Amino acid sequence: MVDRMFNTDNNFWQAVGKAGDLIALTFLTVLCSLPLITAGVAVSAMNYVCFKMLEHDNEGTIKNFFHSFRQNLFQGAAISVIMGAAGFLLWYDGWFLTNYFAVQSGGALLYVGWAVYIYLIFFYLVLLLYVFPLQARFYNPLAVTFKNAVIAGFKNLPKTLMMLAGDGCMVILIILCFKHVPQIAFLPLLTALPLCVWYHSWVLRDLLGLVPGKLDLPVSDDEAERKGE
Repeated sequence: MVDRMFNTDNNFWQAVGKAGDLIALTFLTVLCSLPLITAGVAVSAMNYVCFKMLEHDNEGTIKNFFHSFRQNLFQGAAISVIMGAAGFLLWYDGWFLTNYFAVQSGGALLYVGWAVYIYLIFFYLVLLLYVFPLQARFYNPLAVTFKNAVIAGFKNLPKTLMMLAGDGCMVILIILCFKHVPQIAFLPLLTALPLCVWYHSWVLRDLLGLVPGKLDLPVSDDEAERKGE
């Protein structure tokens, strides 16, 4: 029994090891995102490690993270700038609708403004959900990655809604922990981000070509299509 308890191949120690990988991945992503311009690079690298974990091919979380970080440095930084600027514009639009437009105007025009704003937020969330996995998985020009993210997000709308629902459940769980058991609220925070990304990878496993045991190397879209034939 003692041998089974300390056998690193049993389910308990495998679960502990995966939890440790998730916590390490959280710290790596947060630390590498501090310069802000590298946030997109760090998120892409986190997606890459989650791909490896899903395929049972994660031989080293730190090694795989920085391997992907170096590969996606320039395009990931560009994504950081684009998504950051778009996020700021969305925030400003929301502030404008709430503090100025609602006071100066009313009626149908106000409802149209809010309807357009909600659609733009959804469009932005679709990009957030898809652009980083596609960047981590495939070699493509930046414009192609953004185009594919939009097409994939709306073409696979049920998967998009599944990912949004899963993220929403994680947010609710964290809020409930802070409200009812603040003593352990830090625990879900340590693993929430990579867990959500791992869940996204699982939902998109067919789209991304993720198969347990398969060698996970980024390939072009054309090469992925040829391999799938």
